[in-house]
Amino acid sequence: MKKFAGVFAAVAVAAGAFGAPAFAATDERELVESEAPSYPRAAERREIEGHVVVRYNVTPDGAIDGVEVVESAPNGIFDRAVMRALEQWRYSAAAETTEGVERRFDFNFGG
Repeated sequence: MKKFAGVFAAVAVAAGAFGAPAFAATDERELVESEAPSYPRAAERREIEGHVVVRYNVTPDGAIDGVEVVESAPNGIFDRAVMRALEQWRYSAAAETTEGVERRFDFNFGG
């Protein structure tokens, strides 16, 4: 998967970006493996910026499951890149599934 430097400006935890945490249980799960989404080439060429907010569950073994796009702007441009990156993410193990984790991924130029 192609990585890019300087183009992907921020990955923010939705709870931190949008106010009080709605799902405190996520604070107990450490993100142990992650990969930033690749900026889609077509969007990069056309200098399109935007964001995607996803909601997912974390299984007891730390895998991500049940990913759904909650919000994306522009619609559908960055969704696939985020979904592909999340396939590589792993959290620390826990006794139970952590439900309703939300993350916001911002795609922009120049920070």
